[in-house]
Parts: sequence; structure tokens; C-alpha cells
Amino acid sequence: MKQIFQKNLSFFIPYLIIWLAVLSIVLSTTKLQQMQWINSHNSIWGDWFFYGSTQLGEGWFWAAIIILFLFIGFEKALILGISLIVSTLISSTAKLYFDTLRPIGFFEKEKLPWHFVDGVSINLHQSFPSGHTTTAFAIFMMLTLFVKNKNWGFLFVILAWLTGYSRTYLFQHFPEDVLAGSLIGVFSSFFVYFFLMRKYEKAPKEWHGRSLLKRKKL
Repeated sequence: MKQIFQKNLSFFIPYLIIWLAVLSIVLSTTKLQQMQWINSHNSIWGDWFFYGSTQLGEGWFWAAIIILFLFIGFEKALILGISLIVSTLISSTAKLYFDTLRPIGFFEKEKLPWHFVDGVSINLHQSFPSGHTTTAFAIFMMLTLFVKNKNWGFLFVILAWLTGYSRTYLFQHFPEDVLAGSLIGVFSSFFVYFFLMRKYEKAPKEWHGRSLLKRKKL
């Protein structure tokens, strides 16, 4: 486990730095201050960009990634699929358990001129944790673990954080929801990868090296 962590420092180091920086903001400011700052820093370009980046946490995106991996290797597609199922179950269970109000409901009495992005349907309940953030981090953590060139990890973690930030920009979540979602996504993928890869290495099966493009591992 330690070796896997050390090989993927390009992901873990920037992840931890950003996570701690956001945590310090969450602990030192109020939710109103956080969301006012984020919401006031908007633009037409930002609306377009973050509406697009939030799609990286949508179901169609992870479904497309799994389909792609069916052409690369069945064992990787299975690992990715299981990690997404595990992370989604954890995130969904937490949402139901905490059932916290989202920003629009939490600030209902504030009557402030919030900025909303056209075409985005704003939800009211189940804010904690952020499901989109969970999905994005689960996917990009797993992609980091899969790729041979670990320098990709830096790009993957930035894409995941952009997805998380998009959830606050779109007024769907608080920063603390993003922090929790990222933890669920990262550690779900990490532990699923660790346990399944160890199982595959100890008891390899013929289908592990197969894909839709090849019958056996080269």
C-alpha cells in the first residue's frame, strides 16, 4: 500500500495541499462568506467553463470511461466499475443520513442577489457530501493508478478539483461538501485498487488480460 502511495505522489501531494488549504478556509470563515466570495467571482466564461467541468462528475462520463476500458482490459474496467459503485454507495448513504440543505435552501432567508448559471437546475436537499465530486475523484484517482506515466497524476487531480469547485460555483454545494466528496472518491478508488490488484496478482485468471480488442494478455 505504501509503495502504491509513493508511486502516485504527483496526485497525492497537490491533492493534500489543496485539501488542507480549503479546509483552513472552511474552518476560518462562515458558509455565507465562502459562498458570497465564490458566487461574486463569476463571468460569462466562468459560467460556460464550470458548467462544462461539472460534467466530469456526471454518470455519462464515468459510463464512457468504463466502456473505454473495456477496450483496454476487462480487469481494469471491472476495478473502475467497482470503485464507482463503492464510492457512490458511500456518498449516497451519507447524503441520506445527513440530509443537509444546499446553499439555496440554507440561505433562503438572506434574500441576496445570488448569481445562477442558465440551464442549471438548483437542488435543495442532500448537500453533504458532493456526489459529483466523489465521482470525479474516484475516476481520476483510478486513472492515476492505472497509467504508467505518473506525471499524468497532476493533471488528473487538477481536473478533479475543478469539478469540485464547479459544484460551488454552480451554487449546488458548499466547500465542505466538496472536501468530503473528494475523500470518499480518492480512498474508495485507492482501496478497491489495492485489494483487487493484490487478488488478481495472487490468482490471475485468463480473462484478466482480455479486452474487446484482444483475447489474451501480451
